[in-house]
Amino acid sequence: MIRLKNWVWGFGLLLLAGCGGVANIPEEAVTPPATTPAKALLTDVAASGELGSGASMIREALEAMKATDAAKAEPMLKELTELESLSDPAKIKAKAKAMAAKL
Repeated sequence: MIRLKNWVWGFGLLLLAGCGGVANIPEEAVTPPATTPAKALLTDVAASGELGSGASMIREALEAMKATDAAKAEPMLKELTELESLSDPAKIKAKAKAMAAKL
């Protein structure tokens, strides 16, 4: 009887030791999409309401984007021209925020 109890205990421990839960499935690394330089700059403008020399950097970033995504860059360049014509900080913030959301 004692041998049977020891065997049951031993078997039970083996079962528990072998139960690792879910099999080791390799996790896929989820990389968030990289923020484009233009989006980062537009986000800064949207926060400050001041465009200043940032306009030329945004234009350069959008021009660089044309090589990989001209369909998105062309309309954004037109919107940048509109943004450059604004002087009211509230309107600059709103326009920059809307542009950043499109990127």
